[in-house]
Amino acid sequence: MPSEPLSRIESQRRFIRQRAQELLARVAQMDEEELRWTVRMFADCLSPDERAIHLKGYSEHWDVERIRQFLPTFLQQYTAIALKDLKAKEGTQGTRLADLTEEELQSMSLAEKWGLVAKDPGGLRPDQLRRELARLFMCKSFDLFHDTGLSEAAVEFPAYHRVREALERQPDAIVDDLAQMVRLRARRLGEDAPEQVEAALTEIREAIGRALGILVPVDQLFAGQMLKLPLEIPDGIPEASPLGLEATLAEMSAEDLATAFLVLTDLMRLREWDEYLLPLRRRYRSIAEIPPKDLGALLPRLSGRMGDRRLTDFAERYRSGRMVAERKVDPAVWEMLPFPERLAILERDNRTMDIVQAVRHLAKIFFSFRYDMLFDAGFHVDLLRSPRYQDLVNQLIDRFPAGPQGETKGRPLEELTQSVTRMMLQLEAMPPEARPAALQEVRAVIAVALGLPGDLTYPAGKEGRA
Repeated sequence: MPSEPLSRIESQRRFIRQRAQELLARVAQMDEEELRWTVRMFADCLSPDERAIHLKGYSEHWDVERIRQFLPTFLQQYTAIALKDLKAKEGTQGTRLADLTEEELQSMSLAEKWGLVAKDPGGLRPDQLRRELARLFMCKSFDLFHDTGLSEAAVEFPAYHRVREALERQPDAIVDDLAQMVRLRARRLGEDAPEQVEAALTEIREAIGRALGILVPVDQLFAGQMLKLPLEIPDGIPEASPLGLEATLAEMSAEDLATAFLVLTDLMRLREWDEYLLPLRRRYRSIAEIPPKDLGALLPRLSGRMGDRRLTDFAERYRSGRMVAERKVDPAVWEMLPFPERLAILERDNRTMDIVQAVRHLAKIFFSFRYDMLFDAGFHVDLLRSPRYQDLVNQLIDRFPAGPQGETKGRPLEELTQSVTRMMLQLEAMPPEARPAALQEVRAVIAVALGLPGDLTYPAGKEGRA
């Protein structure tokens, strides 16, 4: 007889226990940024009193080995708290705010949470309400309001921590007034028209800022990704883009601006596509229609959001550990890892990639006709202008629809990605003279699996810059 499906609580209990085991096994391999990110992610599910106890003395400014020594104990303590939270919710339906665990709240969209708050104004504890107001402060668009990943992503940015900590210092009366202000806009937040929702979100963010005496320009909300906290200048908001970029942009031609924009869009995750490109698509039919002045204003924000991502990460992940979706591995550490551990890290990166990252990974390898092209950034800039590259990426996205969180969905795509990953990692371990032939084998595997025509696999003319 088939086994009974797991209850909501039991399913989460198994997940939390398994996650703790996997993380504890990986602590030694984590780089400094991933160590700090892991602490932040779980700390954001704790109350201020719990953070004071379990993070007492902790500092992101510690050296990496001290953080590495701290993390296992914190993970064990946090896991015990999360399991206790689950036990307290046993027997509930999970339909009311009071039924939900801290991790469930963290993984829900703001639209869903504030819809529940509108129906049950007293459903959140005071510390939870302060945290949700801080998350709402970080929400600047219709798409982010409905994005289940925003609450997790917010922990990466100084603006969120600054606002959350300021709210935690406020008396209940001020916080209640802010919550009431949000509830009064519940009807507008529930609209299907993005402009209505975004106007309400702007009013909410400005009201929270005024109440706290904090001004964060909207284009700086997502600045300073994973900078060490607390900032050396607590009231300082880090620049969203490298100093001097605006001056450089002022000297760029319209064609160069369009190319820079195209490069940044190719570095985006699906969620970032929705956030940054959908509003533009409502106004312009193509990049060519975007005025250079508007592009020049947009590029610094996009550049800051993309961080240190590169067009060649899809290939450098195999050579030096620059993952596409997971935290990057220090090249010196990568060099010391045996093949099985490298493969395990790459496979985890595969699982974390969303559909557009997974498709680009395959397409870029396929269009790299020579081994040296894999790492040639200039070639890949030119490749972005190739209609055949863009058509292939779009066809594969349509062919393998994404899951609800943008994740890859479909066994054929997952199996192909895993096969290509193993072959590419083996390729990097070969003598240099053997790599070109091995690359052609990888490209042939991709072509057969995707049913690509011969003129793409063995073209008379190369895409990009040959």
